Amino acid sequence: MVRLLFLLVVPLSLLASSPASADFYSHRYGGLAIQSTALDDVCGNSQSFVSGLNSSNQLATFSNCSDSGEGAKLYAGWRWSPNFALEADLRQSTSATSNFAISNPQFPSLFIKDRVTTRMGNAFFVSHLPVGGSGISVFGKIGGGFWFNQIRSLQRGDSLAVVQLQNGSLQAVTFPVEGEFNESASGFHWGYGAGVSYRLRDRWTIRAEWELFPEVGGDTTRGEYQLESASLGWSVIF
Repeated sequence: MVRLLFLLVVPLSLLASSPASADFYSHRYGGLAIQSTALDDVCGNSQSFVSGLNSSNQLATFSNCSDSGEGAKLYAGWRWSPNFALEADLRQSTSATSNFAISNPQFPSLFIKDRVTTRMGNAFFVSHLPVGGSGISVFGKIGGGFWFNQIRSLQRGDSLAVVQLQNGSLQAVTFPVEGEFNESASGFHWGYGAGVSYRLRDRWTIRAEWELFPEVGGDTTRGEYQLESASLGWSVIF
């Protein structure tokens, strides 16, 4: 399983000149986060799918796959006490791509590139543990939401056909083929996460967090996978 090797460093020592108020007040907030995301194990599912295409008259070859990269999310919430908040977000994770080739009597060479894009909407219950009056808060969260997958398959290669000539004889002819196929799927999931935040002048908040969604995707994406992300976000308090 692909694991994230993502180090988030929040230089709080550089923010000492902007002390946070020790008095907490109920507030709403909204922000943007940049994510490093891994889709475990989309590549393993794709490789198993390609292996299953092999038969006595067909050869399927898996070439490469990528299931990690950058993503982003918009989030907003209401923190009504120092210890509790509700939060919702919309996000687009990295897209997973896989490449493989098929060869059989009808298609001597057919190259296929699949791309799976994952979008999600979530709602969380968040529990905070403030660290004195420093403005630092450690938090954990649990919730769920919906996922939406868009699958795009590009296919390009040669097809073999047998044609009858004017003299009545048969001849094998190859001609190029190219096509694009799109499919979408959606469903519900659950997830959880943890992180640390720092409040600036009762106006801004920066935070680093880790999140995991264990059950995303389905048959359309050639199997379930889990989405894991680490992110750095900035939000405004209002």
